[in-house]
Amino acid sequence: MDLRKLRYFVDVVEAKSISKAAASLHVAQPALTKSIQSLEQELGAVLLQRSAKGVAMTEAGARLYEHCQIVFKQLDRARHDVRKSIERPSGVVTVGLPHSLMTVLALPLLQLTTARYPDVRLELKQEHTHLLVNDIRAGKLDFAVMAEPRSASGLHCQQLLKEELLFVGPTSTDLSARQTHISFMDASAHEFILPSVGNGLRHTAEGHFRARSLPLNVKHEVDAIALITQCVQAGLGVSLLPGGCIRMDAEQGRIRARPFAEGGCHRTIVLCQAAGAALSPAAATVVAVVEEAARELVTGGQWLGARLA
Repeated sequence: MDLRKLRYFVDVVEAKSISKAAASLHVAQPALTKSIQSLEQELGAVLLQRSAKGVAMTEAGARLYEHCQIVFKQLDRARHDVRKSIERPSGVVTVGLPHSLMTVLALPLLQLTTARYPDVRLELKQEHTHLLVNDIRAGKLDFAVMAEPRSASGLHCQQLLKEELLFVGPTSTDLSARQTHISFMDASAHEFILPSVGNGLRHTAEGHFRARSLPLNVKHEVDAIALITQCVQAGLGVSLLPGGCIRMDAEQGRIRARPFAEGGCHRTIVLCQAAGAALSPAAATVVAVVEEAARELVTGGQWLGARLA
């Protein structure tokens, strides 16, 4: 049923005159009459009785008028609720992050969201990138912040920033202290501690060495980045890690981090959601908070080796 016809009907009933209703609606009287007649034909009932004194509802018209009051009140409530949800977002927002980004981004995201949007409850899910992709496609996540996936089928990805991957070694390394960068050739001579095959970080590392026809000697596979940095600190090997998750260890001298020469080693960090899916007002708000948190971390020097897209 056409809502405009229903509104015209209600206005005629309340004005008790087609001519008065037409004037208040700024609609030509013949057009208003035609609208009422069309509604009567659609319902198969006479809704208004016309007389020299104006119009009055029939029994069918009175029934329809009651329903119109309910419908229009519900529409007003829906309009109010939608506006309220935008002005004061609320509800659960589920965000996925890999471990390497959880370390740098999770706390600022929680702090900003809590301070500004107390009615939003965040659920942060930590997983490998390929599993986050599966969860987005399955509708288990509102969105994820992760390294650019190998396949973006069924996804909508928006670049957030570029992150440098650094060569990480123990402070007791015998490499010259004056070397601010390391070549891929020199790095390939070391034994690496990296996440297991299938991990996005491992895939990126292998790709950079493969592109230069250099071997990548993986001595140990460890999926916990905090443990990788401990292993490096203990002298068990070197690693290739994002600057964001090792900044504190590097600044406090527990490990030594250096960028690669020859253009460096980078990965693209994206905001990713299901293609064609509309975010809830709360989820859209959290996306904006992620962008702000990332911007503040990068400009404040707290995200080592990152630059905004």
